[in-house]
Amino acid sequence: MNNNIEFETAKDIAFAYREIDTAEGLLAKIEEAVQKYEQPDIRDSFGRLAGGLQLGVQSGNNSQRLYNVPWALARPIIEAHIANQRAIISSLSVKARIELGEKNANNP
Repeated sequence: MNNNIEFETAKDIAFAYREIDTAEGLLAKIEEAVQKYEQPDIRDSFGRLAGGLQLGVQSGNNSQRLYNVPWALARPIIEAHIANQRAIISSLSVKARIELGEKNANNP
């Protein structure tokens, strides 16, 4: 019986939790600003006010990016991302229990 979770499984779970934490923080900032009828005070790494989300592949010769995706579209995108990460955690949790050798790993 194995008593260890594989490194990749643990890492993937940690990354998914980090994504949820980051996304929930961003969502909270957006929600707060929307309730006050203000633009969210979200800044890029240079301190410039962001007018919306940027989506895309950020590096390499084939980088593609959408700029200024409106904040109104940000909420459903972020909520879907959070839901997806939670599903990943659920699946990885089953995998971790299997790696630990639990007999009923599929029953949370």
